[in-house]
Amino acid sequence: MVNSEVFRRSPALRAFLLYITERVISGRTEELKEQSIGAEVLGRKPNYNPADDNIVRVRAHELRGRLEKYFSSEGADEAVVITMPRGGYAPEFVPRKAEQLEEARSKPQTGEDVPQAAREDEASAEVEIIQKPALRHWLAFAAVLLVAVAASVAITRSVLQARSLVSSARPTGAIADFWGQFFEKPNEELKVVYADTSFALWQDLNGKTLDLGDYLNRKYYGEKGNKLFNVVMRRVTSPADMAISVHLSTIAEQFGGQENPQFARDVEAAFFHQGNVVLIGSHRSDPWVAVYEPNLNFTLDQDQHSGAPLFRNRTPQAHEDATYGIPDMYDTQRSEEKTYPSYGVVALLKGCGDHGLTVLVEGLNTQATQAAGDLVSDPQRMDMLLRSIGHKPGTSVAPFEALFQVISLPGGYDNPRVIAYRLRPPEACVGG
Repeated sequence: MVNSEVFRRSPALRAFLLYITERVISGRTEELKEQSIGAEVLGRKPNYNPADDNIVRVRAHELRGRLEKYFSSEGADEAVVITMPRGGYAPEFVPRKAEQLEEARSKPQTGEDVPQAAREDEASAEVEIIQKPALRHWLAFAAVLLVAVAASVAITRSVLQARSLVSSARPTGAIADFWGQFFEKPNEELKVVYADTSFALWQDLNGKTLDLGDYLNRKYYGEKGNKLFNVVMRRVTSPADMAISVHLSTIAEQFGGQENPQFARDVEAAFFHQGNVVLIGSHRSDPWVAVYEPNLNFTLDQDQHSGAPLFRNRTPQAHEDATYGIPDMYDTQRSEEKTYPSYGVVALLKGCGDHGLTVLVEGLNTQATQAAGDLVSDPQRMDMLLRSIGHKPGTSVAPFEALFQVISLPGGYDNPRVIAYRLRPPEACVGG
């Protein structure tokens, strides 16, 4: 979209659009304030007074007009429409109805025909609710999740196509120590595998835990007439996962490399044979993580009584617990609306043979996953992480596992801190 004729000649509006969409996708809507946009996007000083300078309101008015123009011309057949309601700066992602899409695609378009690599046919999908009381709540939740997340997938992938607006300055400090070893050669590729939320949801709905073999043979799809077929067939992922992918794309470009993001369901074993990989999510949503878990100390498990996810500490040291979990599943206890401790894991692993480096990023809930992504992409968070495991600044980061705790808040998190870690022997490798 930002490379379209409508936006191509307006760098300010392109930057404005990228800024507000990324903040919404990553759950940081509280940052969408006039002062912040003026200072971070439109070049105003941090202490400027919006009452004396209405640049943000002027540009917002222009952006609304450009959005309307784009979606009535070059973007007339887009599955998802972006709007920015008056009175605020948070964009909304509105799936078009099937009949609207059909009508738009039957008309000749004006303007340049720009390929849309991010198009997702599922954006306007609906899920039929089964008439079984025990599952009705779950599928109502699924319907909202599928539409909202599919919209996030479409929009975030569009953002990935427009990273040329991001500064290309090579990172320094903790980010350089960690990620520099991934990009030792020009044009290195960073493979990123993001989670299959539908697969995790299917397991929750059925009370089952499937492994990588089950995932690859697709037998869990069931028959097409099965009411859950509509859920499991949707190609959706977590907004937190896609936000992490966006940040990793920026890092790759700053090191002169490029990101290769892949949906977990599209990946085959050969994908891991060479190069460096980032896996986002636990084995329930990204089953490829299970390949590495036999070599790890901190592994995902479930509470036998509540079914809530937890991390198991295989070799507890002094002052460490054997398990670290969260309250009961959010469908019964509404824990996503409460404040409580949650946990995540970040691991850097060395591959065997031709295998490169692997990074695991996972959390027990959305907030912890978001925090895990920030720990490997935000300079200050990364610095805290590396100091906590005793890393020597100015050197390449050695393989490790780190278990961290955050305070999970409605829509965000606070106070991330490493509470346990393991440094892996230099000769230890995975993926041989």
